Amino acid sequence: MNMLNNWKTLELITREGERLVCIEGRVYGTNPRFPSSSHIRTSPITGHRFESNSMVVMTKRGSEYLLGKPDPAETFAQQRLMRRLSRLSQQAPSAFNELESQLTGYVEVQKDSTTKES
Repeated sequence: MNMLNNWKTLELITREGERLVCIEGRVYGTNPRFPSSSHIRTSPITGHRFESNSMVVMTKRGSEYLLGKPDPAETFAQQRLMRRLSRLSQQAPSAFNELESQLTGYVEVQKDSTTKES
């Protein structure tokens, strides 16, 4: 598992107004995608857990990162991250229902083709 040091949280807002939390920092580990000490930004954080008093975050892409020392300028970084993640889980689900929208479009297409055959 890769470790992130000198990390800080970023709260991003999509065009649709959805809030996402990502983490930037220096990655250390054995993953060949990231040379040691590379500066990275994770994909959106989807969850977290604690292992031996250290926080591990999970990302939307399925990666896991052990959080090491935060950026010295980020006071109470871990507590702030946990607060942001708890706010995300309390957000109302999107009003857009993709299944309903697809079915509505499908029904309209069927009506049009039935009308043309008559």
